[in-house]
Amino acid sequence: MERILRGIMRYRNTTREQMVKEFQKVRDNPEPKAVFFTCMDSRMIPTRYTDTHVGDMFVVRNAGNLIPHAQHFQDEYFSCEPAALELGCVVNDIRHIIVCGHSDCKAMNLLYQLRDPDFASKLNRRLSPLRSWLCTHANTSLDKFQEWRDAGMKDPLLFSSETPLRRFVAYIDEEQKFAVEDKLSQINTLQQMSNIASYGFLKPRLESHDLHIHALWFDIYTGDIYYFSRGAKRFMAVDEDSVDRLSEEVRRFYS
Repeated sequence: MERILRGIMRYRNTTREQMVKEFQKVRDNPEPKAVFFTCMDSRMIPTRYTDTHVGDMFVVRNAGNLIPHAQHFQDEYFSCEPAALELGCVVNDIRHIIVCGHSDCKAMNLLYQLRDPDFASKLNRRLSPLRSWLCTHANTSLDKFQEWRDAGMKDPLLFSSETPLRRFVAYIDEEQKFAVEDKLSQINTLQQMSNIASYGFLKPRLESHDLHIHALWFDIYTGDIYYFSRGAKRFMAVDEDSVDRLSEEVRRFYS
């Protein structure tokens, strides 16, 4: 905690004045452009690797960048993730939702271990809120991963997105660059796009193409950011060679 306090003092003496100016600019008319879901991992600093600033986006973080499917909620029993979707996309009329996973995700590493029925038993879930969270809300990702792995990890996967009829194909790590848990992390990131689209209060905007869902994936060991391209059917590194093509895809499909 002392490190935090010392950090506050450095902030007061360096960037505070500039941040206050930015707060004043957006105080009366903030116009955030995205709702950004990512993991709570301390290595994930989304405003830094997207170069975004005060007022640019709502950021929602949890273990494993999960958005629970609407089927898990009844009546008033909801969690912060759908509430954030409503606040961002209904109250504030934001048009873009981004889900960002990452490599060496501790939640995904644990999810991979939960393939073991004993490890994922009800008793263990009662003892571990994290296991219970993953078993409840990431089980669909794990099932999809296991089917893909059992088939040889080469075939494309099929995901639904904005509407049940608007599906997309995804090839996962064709170049075999990443660990098996990272492949699960990428599948999980794409599965959240389907989960987001399960909420009825988003349906009118999704069906009218007024609301769009995207996926990013961050390799923490190289610093590379990958964008899931529906045209290329895979995660593509955002770099000098690809950024113009990806920007054109975004303009064409999501404007």
